[in-house]
Amino acid sequence: MRDTEICRKLLQLEGPWNVDRVKVDVEARELHAYLVAGKSWFGRPAFVRSKMRWRHVNVGAYKTFIHATIPEDHDQPLESAFLGEAGSDFTRGLAQRVLECLDAGLGYRQVCNLLEIDVYLAWQIRHAIGEGRLNQEDTRDDQKAEMTPPRQIPPTGDPVWFRLLESDETIDIRLLGLRLLLARSRQGFSELSSNDAKIMRVNTVRRFFIKHEKQLDHEISQLVGLRRDSQAGAEA
Repeated sequence: MRDTEICRKLLQLEGPWNVDRVKVDVEARELHAYLVAGKSWFGRPAFVRSKMRWRHVNVGAYKTFIHATIPEDHDQPLESAFLGEAGSDFTRGLAQRVLECLDAGLGYRQVCNLLEIDVYLAWQIRHAIGEGRLNQEDTRDDQKAEMTPPRQIPPTGDPVWFRLLESDETIDIRLLGLRLLLARSRQGFSELSSNDAKIMRVNTVRRFFIKHEKQLDHEISQLVGLRRDSQAGAEA
């Protein structure tokens, strides 16, 4: 049986979705599944509109990421467990697993450790619950207090991270640990041909920001300003 067929069964895909290819990073313990829907033309998905990337529930010991290519003629809502909303970083299946853990009495920090997700992603899911986008009502005030969101730290796919890693003069770094991490992460970043490889480096830097946010007021304020300036330039 082909690896794409095995992955399709593990993810319990529903038509018209299929696994186009699978990438497994043994060292990082990551599984990347690239999905397509609709008919193809010479092996390429037809009428491609956009590509999305979501974190899904782990498959075994591997963190699982879904990359979905949405065709223009696919007008059905993305309600399957292995898909997520446009602009979010998580699938509905992962959000449902978080809800199940919370209903079992676990706190958000425990959920993060159990599902191997970071605080920022857990906060995104909690925020979606609070807004009713997941058809659940979060009434756990003690857990809300436990899950204080990272202060304006951008999500993984935000272009500001790529800009940060592509230049060594973007922001003033006071914390030595971050300065050393950025020096390593910036080496050869622009020459990386794989977007997934770049995302892995971005995740490493973003996790550092989340973990040490109390020590990074100076750096975070600059990062937020840089992001704001980029968005203003794009809208101009």
